[in-house]
Amino acid sequence: MKRFCILLTTIILLLAGCGTTGSFVSRVLPGNDWPKKRVMIMPAADLTEISLNELTDGVSEELSENLRKTGFFNVYHHNNTKKFPFFKPGDPVDPVLMREAKEIGMNAIIFETVNPIETNPVKSGIWPFRKEAWRFTVSINIDIVDVTWGIMLLSKEVASNITLLDEEAKEETEKAANIDLKKRALKKCLPDMLKKAAKASIISLKQKAWTGTILSVDNKRIIINAGRDVGLRPGIVFEVFGEGESITSFKGQTYQLPGPKVGEIIIVDTEPRHSSAEPIKEGDFKSGQIIRVKD
Repeated sequence: MKRFCILLTTIILLLAGCGTTGSFVSRVLPGNDWPKKRVMIMPAADLTEISLNELTDGVSEELSENLRKTGFFNVYHHNNTKKFPFFKPGDPVDPVLMREAKEIGMNAIIFETVNPIETNPVKSGIWPFRKEAWRFTVSINIDIVDVTWGIMLLSKEVASNITLLDEEAKEETEKAANIDLKKRALKKCLPDMLKKAAKASIISLKQKAWTGTILSVDNKRIIINAGRDVGLRPGIVFEVFGEGESITSFKGQTYQLPGPKVGEIIIVDTEPRHSSAEPIKEGDFKSGQIIRVKD
């Protein structure tokens, strides 16, 4: 009965929402700043419909730079030669992309979305010298998905308002005038918005526990998907966990629950992106099992 209650509580927490699921996994596997987490940043999705490629292309670059400066993350850009449908906030993540990210050892994927820019006519200045102007609401969404467990760690909108004068705009040319002004508004707002988005991303990623994966098992030689690039060295001990149950939320997203502890392994040799380990305690070790640094 006790085990049933625990499982039922777990399922309720996972279905309750993104913030709850992230907190749940953090409690199961306490987070820290080490080992470094591998983070894949996807190209920004432009929903403005005004051809802002020269601006939106810089979104992922700026976010990457802010994450690298912390020293806590290894940041990678997705290979643009392989196209995936743009992620929309609230939608399930493409399962092929998730599988690819897991195969190359990513801990998290970050999606950026530049939302449609809202426009409203306003008056600017002091009467009787008030002039026609436009007030713009610019916003971007930052969504971070945990690759190991398939949960959303962060889904945040960052918005900014700005008022710009347009003395030449007439009512009949509002659309044409707004295209140029929207570009100016986005250019002015993006730097500060990206700093806020990076701060939220860093906090979210640091709260998440680092996890790795067993790639292969050959007798007592165990290969894991992390090496010197994330700060590992011989002598580090890992706990190994089997796969738990998978459940699907009402939005169609599949979540992987943590399984029982299988045993412990110790690193004996490291490579740039992989390491060799041996069992400390006998267990049924298999490829695909999840590892974490032992406290």
